[in-house]
Amino acid sequence: MLKIIKVLITFLLISTPVLAGKNEMVKATLSIPGIVYAEFPQDSSFWVAMDQPQGHNYEQYGYLLCEGGEQKYGMPKGYTITFWNRYTKKPLYKFRCY
Repeated sequence: MLKIIKVLITFLLISTPVLAGKNEMVKATLSIPGIVYAEFPQDSSFWVAMDQPQGHNYEQYGYLLCEGGEQKYGMPKGYTITFWNRYTKKPLYKFRCY
Protein backbone atom coordinates (compact mmCIF):
# COMPACT_ATOMS: atom_id res chain seq x y z
CA MET A 1 0.00 0.00 0.00
CA LEU A 2 2.83 2.38 0.83
CA LYS A 3 4.39 1.68 -2.60
CA ILE A 4 1.16 2.68 -4.34
CA ILE A 5 0.98 5.94 -2.40
CA LYS A 6 4.61 6.74 -3.28
CA VAL A 7 3.95 6.03 -6.96
CA LEU A 8 0.84 8.23 -6.97
CA ILE A 9 2.65 11.10 -5.26
CA THR A 10 5.57 10.82 -7.69
CA PHE A 11 3.16 10.78 -10.64
CA LEU A 12 1.35 13.88 -9.40
CA LEU A 13 4.59 15.76 -8.82
CA ILE A 14 5.84 14.93 -12.30
CA SER A 15 2.61 15.39 -14.26
CA THR A 16 1.47 18.70 -12.73
CA PRO A 17 4.28 20.83 -14.26
CA VAL A 18 3.70 19.25 -17.69
CA LEU A 19 -0.03 20.00 -17.50
CA ALA A 20 0.71 23.58 -16.42
CA GLY A 21 3.17 23.88 -19.33
CA LYS A 22 0.53 22.68 -21.78
CA ASN A 23 -2.03 25.15 -20.50
CA GLU A 24 0.42 28.04 -20.69
CA MET A 25 1.52 27.02 -24.18
CA VAL A 26 -2.10 26.89 -25.37
CA LYS A 27 -2.74 30.37 -23.94
CA ALA A 28 0.36 31.76 -25.62
CA THR A 29 -0.54 30.12 -28.93
CA LEU A 30 -4.02 31.65 -28.84
CA SER A 31 -2.46 35.10 -28.44
CA ILE A 32 -0.82 34.80 -31.88
CA PRO A 33 -2.80 36.75 -34.52
CA GLY A 34 -4.60 34.45 -36.94
CA ILE A 35 -4.79 31.48 -34.57
CA VAL A 36 -8.33 30.88 -33.31
CA TYR A 37 -8.06 27.49 -31.63
CA ALA A 38 -5.34 25.44 -29.94
CA GLU A 39 -5.42 22.29 -27.81
CA PHE A 40 -3.56 19.14 -26.89
CA PRO A 41 -6.20 16.45 -27.58
CA GLN A 42 -3.60 13.86 -26.57
CA ASP A 43 0.05 13.89 -25.51
CA SER A 44 1.28 13.19 -29.04
CA SER A 45 -0.79 15.92 -30.79
CA PHE A 46 -1.08 19.69 -30.66
CA TRP A 47 -3.87 21.10 -32.83
CA VAL A 48 -3.87 24.67 -34.08
CA ALA A 49 -6.70 26.18 -36.17
CA MET A 50 -6.02 29.14 -38.44
CA ASP A 51 -8.52 31.89 -39.23
CA GLN A 52 -7.08 32.64 -42.66
CA PRO A 53 -5.15 29.57 -43.75
CA GLN A 54 -3.50 31.00 -46.88
CA GLY A 55 -0.15 32.74 -46.87
CA HIS A 56 1.38 31.27 -43.72
CA ASN A 57 4.77 29.60 -43.41
CA TYR A 58 3.59 26.58 -41.43
CA GLU A 59 7.08 25.11 -41.23
CA GLN A 60 8.26 28.24 -39.44
CA TYR A 61 5.16 28.40 -37.19
CA GLY A 62 5.71 24.76 -36.24
CA TYR A 63 9.37 25.30 -35.48
CA LEU A 64 8.65 28.34 -33.32
CA LEU A 65 5.86 26.59 -31.39
CA CYS A 66 7.99 23.50 -30.88
CA GLU A 67 11.14 25.28 -29.74
CA GLY A 68 9.28 27.96 -27.79
CA GLY A 69 7.14 25.35 -26.05
CA GLU A 70 10.23 23.50 -24.92
CA GLN A 71 12.27 26.53 -23.88
CA LYS A 72 9.59 28.72 -22.35
CA TYR A 73 7.00 26.24 -21.04
CA GLY A 74 9.06 23.10 -20.45
CA MET A 75 7.09 21.07 -22.99
CA PRO A 76 9.13 18.00 -23.93
CA LYS A 77 9.41 17.28 -27.64
CA GLY A 78 7.67 14.21 -28.98
CA TYR A 79 4.42 15.42 -30.51
CA THR A 80 3.02 16.52 -33.87
CA ILE A 81 1.62 20.00 -34.44
CA THR A 82 -1.28 19.90 -36.89
CA PHE A 83 -2.47 23.15 -38.44
CA TRP A 84 -6.15 23.08 -39.38
CA ASN A 85 -8.37 25.15 -41.63
CA ARG A 86 -10.97 26.67 -39.33
CA TYR A 87 -13.74 26.54 -41.93
CA THR A 88 -13.20 23.28 -43.81
CA LYS A 89 -11.94 21.37 -40.74
CA LYS A 90 -9.19 19.85 -42.89
CA PRO A 91 -5.52 19.62 -41.94
CA LEU A 92 -3.23 22.12 -43.68
CA TYR A 93 0.20 21.05 -42.48
CA LYS A 94 1.81 18.70 -39.95
CA PHE A 95 5.01 19.61 -38.16
CA ARG A 96 6.83 16.92 -36.21
CA CYS A 97 8.22 18.33 -32.99
CA TYR A 98 10.88 15.72 -32.20
